[in-house]
Amino acid sequence: MEKRHETLRTQVLHHDYPLTVVTEQIRTGDGATSTRTMVKHPGAVVMIPQCDDTSLLLIHQYRHAIGQTLLEFPAGTLEPGEAPLAAAKRELAEEVGQGAAQWVELGSLYPAPGFCNEIQHLFLARGLVPRAARPDPDEIIEVSRMRSSEVEAAIAEGRMLDAKSIAIYMRAKLHGYL
Repeated sequence: MEKRHETLRTQVLHHDYPLTVVTEQIRTGDGATSTRTMVKHPGAVVMIPQCDDTSLLLIHQYRHAIGQTLLEFPAGTLEPGEAPLAAAKRELAEEVGQGAAQWVELGSLYPAPGFCNEIQHLFLARGLVPRAARPDPDEIIEVSRMRSSEVEAAIAEGRMLDAKSIAIYMRAKLHGYL
């Protein structure tokens, strides 16, 4: 079923790290030409920090694009040349003030493949140890500790609307980690 499209021309419309907006003229598998506008992204990490008592650390973070504070698992953008695990360790310390003795890779996902090439690398962090929290200056973050049943209630009741957080939670649960 895989039909690859040939890129004929790429034009950068806007670049402001970490995002680049491009328009590409493509030739589809059946020979037709079309134009696609896409957001190029360097990739990101998402982590579930699990405490020794199996409770989970989540954050309430203000998201300007929607003008709301969302309940989420910690996440962040890869720096140029940064490996996903290194980014996960950096972001865990920055956002929730924790390090972890054990890291479990949970695979990856594409949050919006219809218009963006971002890939998100998923991790479960266990054996948490306190670190100095250093959120980015523009981040408004409040850390919350929740049990799995509370996270599931937040998902079911529509209090957790962040897709990456719902996806990583379900991935970890289906693998038997939660």
